[in-house]
Amino acid sequence: MTETVEFKKRRDFGQVINDTFTFIRQNIKPLIKTYFTFCGLFVLASMATLLLQQFKMVNVINTVGGMRHTSGIGLYGVEYFLSLIFSFASYSSMTVAVLSYIAIYVQKGNQTPTLDEVWGFFKYYFFRVFGSSFLLMLLLIIGFMFCLVPGFYLFPFIAMMFPIMVIENSSLSYSFSRSFSLIKENFWVTFGTLIIVWIIVYACTTLIVLPTSLFNMLSMFSSKNPQMSLTLSLITTVLQSLCQVFTIVPIITISLMYFNLVEEKESVGLMERISNFGNTEKPIDTRPEEY
Repeated sequence: MTETVEFKKRRDFGQVINDTFTFIRQNIKPLIKTYFTFCGLFVLASMATLLLQQFKMVNVINTVGGMRHTSGIGLYGVEYFLSLIFSFASYSSMTVAVLSYIAIYVQKGNQTPTLDEVWGFFKYYFFRVFGSSFLLMLLLIIGFMFCLVPGFYLFPFIAMMFPIMVIENSSLSYSFSRSFSLIKENFWVTFGTLIIVWIIVYACTTLIVLPTSLFNMLSMFSSKNPQMSLTLSLITTVLQSLCQVFTIVPIITISLMYFNLVEEKESVGLMERISNFGNTEKPIDTRPEEY
């Protein structure tokens, strides 16, 4: 029998990456079902507004005769701002849905949660995470504006705040201070792990989107009068929206990092395993860990 992933344990860099994909492999069907149930509407709304924005952009570029002649003013409208709002909602819903799934999974002793159980968490945390996302994204943008370094520095702390917010049922201010407390002595490991996982996600997305993007670029610059292909542009937008599902990977990774750092500082999982020693109802993860 395959051992389920135990979140409350210490892991090194390699174990975090391996257990991320092990957890996805073991829970792929309920995770995908959770994703489409709670995020599907937001993903479709985001896709629709992005398609409208892309349609408008292609028409403007083709009308003025190429990107180099486009001022950019005509590209922004209601569609653009709606696409931003729904993109935020889509990412927030995905974050809350996956974190709710993990929180219940841990509470139930590594058992698959039901949709009703996830819904109970989702409706409680969605608006908290959605509202916080705007403030944190603004903070991250400001950080990147100052020579990029502050933005990269804040990135792991901001990413860690969402697991804290859902798993510990905490406020934005507490999550902020708790995140710095957990990461400050493990910054480079946390930062490096997240960067590697995001590179994997970006590579998977690029692999899917690149063919249509290349054909579009070739068709645009292969003639004397550059014209973007509306069909290829819309297909690329749809593929990009569908590829949002890959964001499940870094959400699981940051959750494993959260439990890893909590375990390193507080040994919560170790104490639970000691108290449950001899209990045959809950399988114990026997893989080695260091304290």
